[in-house]
Amino acid sequence: MAKDKRVHQPLKKVRITAVRQTVYPDLMAQYENLIEHACTIHEGQEWVSIDAQCPEGLCAAAWASMREFVVALAHGKGNFYDGWMKNPMSAMISCNDGFRPFSFYVEAIDEPAEEPNVIVEEPRNKRLRGDGAVDERVKMLVRVIGKAVLPRRQLVADLQLRQKSRRTFIDHYLKPACDMGLIAFAYPNSPTKPEQAYKLTQKGLELLATLNGEDMET
Repeated sequence: MAKDKRVHQPLKKVRITAVRQTVYPDLMAQYENLIEHACTIHEGQEWVSIDAQCPEGLCAAAWASMREFVVALAHGKGNFYDGWMKNPMSAMISCNDGFRPFSFYVEAIDEPAEEPNVIVEEPRNKRLRGDGAVDERVKMLVRVIGKAVLPRRQLVADLQLRQKSRRTFIDHYLKPACDMGLIAFAYPNSPTKPEQAYKLTQKGLELLATLNGEDMET
C-alpha cells in the first residue's frame, strides 16, 4: 500500500511595518535611567520576515513580542481572536518598551519565501523614472524644503497632501528622498523625536540649485 505523499508548502513572507510610536515622557522622568539611542526605529520603516525568522535590523525585543503572530501568518494561519483585524492575515502588535512603545503592523504577503532574510530598503514606488531622472514627487519635496528645516506636518501641508496621508508621504516622498541621500534628519541622534524635522543634504542642495536653474530657463 503506497504511503501518502505530503506536498511541502513554502512559508509565506511576512511584512513588518513600524506604524507609530507613543512616548510617555512623564513615566520616563519618574522611572527611567535615561538611555541614549534607546530606540532607533522610525515610523514607516519596513522589514520582511523570511521562513518566519527575525529580519536583519529588527529590534530583538520587538521581535519577541510579535514572533508567534509572524510564525502563524507564515504558515498561512490568521483570523486572530475571531475577527480582530480587517485583514484577517494581519495583526497589530506593540513592542514591550513601557516608555516608548512602537506599534507594528504585520501582514502575510501572498508570494512564498524564496530568499534569505532581508530588510526592505526600497520604497514601494520607484525612486527613479526609467530614464534615470529623479521622481517628480522627490523634486517637489526638495523644492518645498529648500534651505529651511521643516517638520513633517508642515511638509505635508506645503505638498498639499491630506494630513492623514502619512503612508503616501513616507512611501512616495520622504523615504525615496532619504534613500537617495537628498534629505536628512534635523536631529539625527533622535530619529523618533516627536518634533523631528528634515533638511536638505549637500546633495539635496545641489539638486535644488539644478532645479532652480531649470525653472529660470523656462
